[in-house]
Amino acid sequence: MSLEQLTSSRQTEATLPARRSITWLLPVTLLVGFLAVIALLFGKRLLPAVEVDTAPVVTIRLVGESDPTPPSPSKTNTQGKMLFQASGWVEPDPYTTYLPTLINGVIDKVFVLEGQVVKKEELIATLIDDDAKLNLRQAKQKIIAHQARITAHCAGSDIAQAELVAAQKKIDSHKAELAEAEDHRARMEAIPDGAVSTQQVVQARLATTQKRAQVAVAESQIPRLRARLEQIEFERIAMTATLSELETARDRAQLAMNRTRITSPMDGRILHLHAAPGKKRMLDMDDPKSAVIVELYNPNQLQARIDIPLNEAAGLRIGQAVELVSDLLPDLILMGKVTRISGEADLQRNTLQAKVSIKNPDHRLRPEMLLRAKFYDVGSDESSNAQTSSSTSQRLALYAPVAAIVNESTVWVVTPEHTAEQRQIELGNERRDDHRRVLTGLRSGEHVILPPHTELKEGIRIRHSQRK
Repeated sequence: MSLEQLTSSRQTEATLPARRSITWLLPVTLLVGFLAVIALLFGKRLLPAVEVDTAPVVTIRLVGESDPTPPSPSKTNTQGKMLFQASGWVEPDPYTTYLPTLINGVIDKVFVLEGQVVKKEELIATLIDDDAKLNLRQAKQKIIAHQARITAHCAGSDIAQAELVAAQKKIDSHKAELAEAEDHRARMEAIPDGAVSTQQVVQARLATTQKRAQVAVAESQIPRLRARLEQIEFERIAMTATLSELETARDRAQLAMNRTRITSPMDGRILHLHAAPGKKRMLDMDDPKSAVIVELYNPNQLQARIDIPLNEAAGLRIGQAVELVSDLLPDLILMGKVTRISGEADLQRNTLQAKVSIKNPDHRLRPEMLLRAKFYDVGSDESSNAQTSSSTSQRLALYAPVAAIVNESTVWVVTPEHTAEQRQIELGNERRDDHRRVLTGLRSGEHVILPPHTELKEGIRIRHSQRK
């Protein structure tokens, strides 16, 4: 065996352990990663937890019942009792105004920017208007040319009228000659035979016949000339109608020319700008905003779009008073009232959307800013006289199972982290089906833990199932 073969065999034997270690490292890494993912997703479920039975806090909407704990006059809220809170966003009231171009074209100039305040009829943008100018000029020239044709055509009416007058006079002349010829013939026929030659009598008769034929020929021209006049009149009417069509085409060309200048339809602020020089704007496209130049809204007319959890939505109604607070203006309380309630709930978010009109919007507010809303049980201005009398108000009442109440003052509550929390509560006197009225300490939608409570302590993990 050569020296090179011995050297290569030793190197091969030296690399085998390294390769084996790498081969074992890959599955170990995958296993560790898999275990880490399982621990991340299901780690909390694998931790030990106390099995407990729970029951939901029952929410009932009361109508026409007195408040069990009426507040003192010094602490009375002019808005009434707060029912619940929810988050939402600012948006234009009642909707955003879209300003589109009404003709297809390419943007020439833009005179506004997003967030800019504009006035009504203020110029927003212009389109390239070269074609529109040429079309308008062509439409005007067609009208001028057609008016000249009408004038020339109507001149034929004067000529035909003159010919008609001349033909009438010619008829009168021929009738006079006919009368003269008939008189001459009569006198010739009255002369005794032999006084004049027979040839003269025949010539007189032929002259009468000739004059009568001339009158008939002249009279035959009258219907032709009158028909010519009627034809000219009908052609004038048709040409006038064509002139009206040309004037309509000119007005359309003028309208297209005017539409190359896009002006604001209202006083407001630019919400979104969809135009830029050189950008085309087209009608009849699949994109619903293909023709939109800007989106406008009135900063003095704003509303809030509030998503209300379904377990709180029972206390929602039109005209309800709302207080709104924004992170932008934490010291400013915005007053509003519920104007609309959505006709459909959000299945995924388990919420119902409401529109809250803002009575005192601030000019610094912008659409899509986050708001926090507080809803009160007295919402409309008409009910302000009854705010001190709770007998006519509507409010949400919370009831907890009697078995879950400890020492008439505390209950164990399931937190969102699936831990136990001992909470102080204030009870009312009313009872309903083994449930006790809870005035403070609980929220709608929460679950309370039923006994036994011997294994419970603050913060302990629990695994709960709802008792039927």
